[in-house]
Amino acid sequence: MCWSGEASAAIAVGGLSSAYYLKKKGEPKEIYLPVAYFVLMEGLQAVTYAVVGACGNTYNLLFTRLAVAHICFQPFFINMLGMAFIDRDIRDKIQKYVYAFCGLAAILCLIRLLPMYGLLGHCELGSPLCSHTETCAFRGEWHIGWNVLLNGFNEGFIWYIIAAFVVPVIYGSWKWVGYHYLVGPFLASLTTANVNERPAVWCLFSTMIIALLVNTRLRNYIYVKKWILWDYLNSFKKTVPDAN
Repeated sequence: MCWSGEASAAIAVGGLSSAYYLKKKGEPKEIYLPVAYFVLMEGLQAVTYAVVGACGNTYNLLFTRLAVAHICFQPFFINMLGMAFIDRDIRDKIQKYVYAFCGLAAILCLIRLLPMYGLLGHCELGSPLCSHTETCAFRGEWHIGWNVLLNGFNEGFIWYIIAAFVVPVIYGSWKWVGYHYLVGPFLASLTTANVNERPAVWCLFSTMIIALLVNTRLRNYIYVKKWILWDYLNSFKKTVPDAN
């Protein structure tokens, strides 16, 4: 199997059309904005194919860094969707804290691009996106791969993982996390052994989120109406005497 720029462009156009359809349908921004953001990566990959493998090319370098930046801000939209699948009252109470944590995770992610190797060391070879020689988009086993000069801070993008997968489970959107993990990193790991290609494949497979959002019946299965943490907090409040 071999992917192409034309295929990525088709996915991007289809995804943006789906986002527009969801908006015109009257869906809240928490539903259609993440779709638009995720498929922008496919648009970026489509233009990257014009210079893929041309290491040292200015546009190759630019598109690769933009891809990393896109990845760093993904937790905002992952959680935007995650909070769309829980009780609205809970979402209203927690969203500013969730987004603040996503902002912190994005900053910690972007710090990896700083050429501060003397202070922070180099990334560990064999970890996602890591390169000690160059920043370049290349042809992987069947899709785009990214070699990126990263420092040793936030190794393994651990803060991204916490923001994208752990935080939604904490506030109750565990079904969304399970679905996202299945159509994202799990499928990517099955289709390529190259850890620097998996992020691009993950982004491609994550467009399956569109199928979840367009199909209202399927989407209803992802909603979580009760969560043990919130039941516990509510019961705890009832046992605490009112100071007044």
